[in-house]
Amino acid sequence: MKIACTAVLLGLVSFSFFFRDLGNPPEYLLDEVQYVSSAKALLSHSPNPNPEAPPLGKLLVAVGIKLCGDTPVGWRLMSAVFGSLTLVGVFLWVYLLIGEFSLSFVAAILTLLNNFLFVFSRAALMDNFLVGFMVWGLLTFTAALKLPFLGAKSRRILLLCCGAMFGFSCACKWNGVDALAGVAIMSLAILWASKRSSNPEILALAGHLRSAGIGWIACSLLVVPLAAYSITFLPLLHSLHRPFTLDELYSMNVYIWKFHRSIVGNIFLVTPWYKWPFHLDPLRSLSYLVGNWYIMWVGLAALLVCARRFGRSLPETLIVLLYVVNLAQWMVTPQSCLFYYYYYPAALSLGIAIPLALQQFRERIFRVRLCVVCALPAVLVFAYCYPRMAHLPQPFDCALGCWP
Repeated sequence: MKIACTAVLLGLVSFSFFFRDLGNPPEYLLDEVQYVSSAKALLSHSPNPNPEAPPLGKLLVAVGIKLCGDTPVGWRLMSAVFGSLTLVGVFLWVYLLIGEFSLSFVAAILTLLNNFLFVFSRAALMDNFLVGFMVWGLLTFTAALKLPFLGAKSRRILLLCCGAMFGFSCACKWNGVDALAGVAIMSLAILWASKRSSNPEILALAGHLRSAGIGWIACSLLVVPLAAYSITFLPLLHSLHRPFTLDELYSMNVYIWKFHRSIVGNIFLVTPWYKWPFHLDPLRSLSYLVGNWYIMWVGLAALLVCARRFGRSLPETLIVLLYVVNLAQWMVTPQSCLFYYYYYPAALSLGIAIPLALQQFRERIFRVRLCVVCALPAVLVFAYCYPRMAHLPQPFDCALGCWP
């Protein structure tokens, strides 16, 4: 009951936080104009002005416009909803991984304060939908993997839900395939290691997977994501008065592939992927986005601590794998231009890595556990960044110092 109440409270409070002045700024942020135009075209059954991206995120933007009108609040409403769902998902996921309420709550707070979640929860961009579905995919996978009291049927249902979540994540942005690949690698590694290890945790996890059935696992991580991804094209094709056929799906996705292979983009915003972890300057065209410097850098150190238990403990292994696959994939992704805000899925794991790295420390400072104290600097950095990220009017935009 405590966990459920906390999850609901986190969702409601964070949504209120994201929703406040959601219409500010009234003009488009970065690529909002493309996705909002596409969402309005879906509602009016007009030609799609943004065929270079999968449809689900734009369908969600269209839901917000349908509910709140063609206004900045309507454009961004579903981003705020998914920001709250992401935060709740992180809290529940970390609790499933380590079973400690205080550490799970700290992970959720650090996720809220990492700047990425706040900015994307107030912008009609696809990244928050991508990450929201990804987190819930990880949550359902971990539940199927870890919960000891579930039967085979329940594990299969959770794995099917996991596959659907990752399929929907890919239907917002193709980057969702990175976390799906990480989950597939983890599943294979657990099954392989169980034949060569006496580690009781690995043996228990492998037993849970086998109880669901290898065929069900393969179906959940291969067939279901593809089916979930494909079905999201149905409303788009219906809006365009085109048939839902394999030829249509193929041609649409080939176009997306070719577009991202050839796009040049704004060269002044392009940043190489290997510079993202150490990025300092705010992205002015996207609400002065820059990762919370404390979480970004301390999180990297925490990842190194977690890496020492890689392969021996599920929580640390998953968080390291999540970061690596979401960052290193940009080494091989055939896209001609990269932007700093693509760091969001990888950066999300840094706020989780900090409490995971500190879970063995039980020391208290003024009767407050060390992991809670370590979250305080993140609050200060977020407070410094908040006036510009929230587009507060003068003189409040410089309340804690003006940015260059």
